[in-house]
Amino acid sequence: MKRRLLISLLAISGLALFVFAADKAMDIYNGTLEERVNALAKIQPGLGTVMIEYGNRFTNTYYAAKGGNWGMAQYQLKEAVEIQEVGEITRPKNAPMLRSFEHGYLDTLKADIENKDWASFQQHYDAAVAGCNACHVATGHAYVEFQLPPAPAMDYVNFNKKTDPAK
Repeated sequence: MKRRLLISLLAISGLALFVFAADKAMDIYNGTLEERVNALAKIQPGLGTVMIEYGNRFTNTYYAAKGGNWGMAQYQLKEAVEIQEVGEITRPKNAPMLRSFEHGYLDTLKADIENKDWASFQQHYDAAVAGCNACHVATGHAYVEFQLPPAPAMDYVNFNKKTDPAK
């Protein structure tokens, strides 16, 4: 009985030591520089997290352009590209495809926004949606299919054309 108890206590102590060592490895404030950097790397968002923000910005770009608020459309598209860059850094194996999407689809949307050309924007946006979903298929995520929501992702922001407040 004493032997069993001793073995159990040793096992529990070993488990506690393992858990303590694992917690220490995740400490971003203590340890070697390499341990701290590794701990930070483990908590970086994956593409699933990044794509939630990306989808919101992509949606908002559409509604701002549709509402004639070209400044907001430009801002939302810029923010989408910035969050995409996070994905390129945290998931470098996907960086070439993300950059290809940006230059193949978002650059044309950027030009449409600069030209304030709704008809062209709408065509290019539809193409970007198809390209987005093709990327999901190509990366084994065919079950993720973007569709434009019936309203902007940020319903607390006015996406319609701004008028001069001095008038």
